[in-house]
Amino acid sequence: VDPQEQAVNWIKNKEGAELVVQNFSNPNFIRHLELAIQYGKPYLFEDVDEEIDPMIDPILERLTFIENNQEMVKLGDSTIPWDKSFRLFMTTKLANPHYSPEIMGKTMIINYSVTQLGLQNQLLN
Repeated sequence: VDPQEQAVNWIKNKEGAELVVQNFSNPNFIRHLELAIQYGKPYLFEDVDEEIDPMIDPILERLTFIENNQEMVKLGDSTIPWDKSFRLFMTTKLANPHYSPEIMGKTMIINYSVTQLGLQNQLLN
């Protein structure tokens, strides 16, 4: 949860040029995601709404399997190698999103919203 895009800036600074940035409205997001998984690149979905494309469920659930001594994941019709260095980030600008219990169970949600008390503590410390 990142209405002020603080997390986006932190992720972009932390991951640098290797970071792949997409959103669900891009028709080619799945191809970019496959490449990021295969080559162990960090991947950021920006501006996620309350509905998350079920196509990425195997990634959120980490449904990997071993085939020919290689860890793999099935994504749509493709079976692709899973690189252990792959990391997935998703951010939303929605201040108070309501995700389904299934999404809440598959992800870790961190609220980067600035509150009055939080801002006061940052300024005074």
